[in-house]
Amino acid sequence: MTNESKALKEIHDIRLRIYEETRDLTPKQRAELTSSIVREFEQKSGVTFRRLETTQRSSQRKEVCEV
Repeated sequence: MTNESKALKEIHDIRLRIYEETRDLTPKQRAELTSSIVREFEQKSGVTFRRLETTQRSSQRKEVCEV
């Protein structure tokens, strides 16, 4: 097995694990989980991402803050 094949297998395994852990989440739960992961990453890395305030309709989104 080549290094590339090993890397692709590892990526596949990680994606499969994430799918298994999140497949039964509602869209709201998935959004909350993603937000918490992003906040944790921001704290550890010092990077800040732009946030969008979402409403029921994506056409009505407005920016809340910028990077």
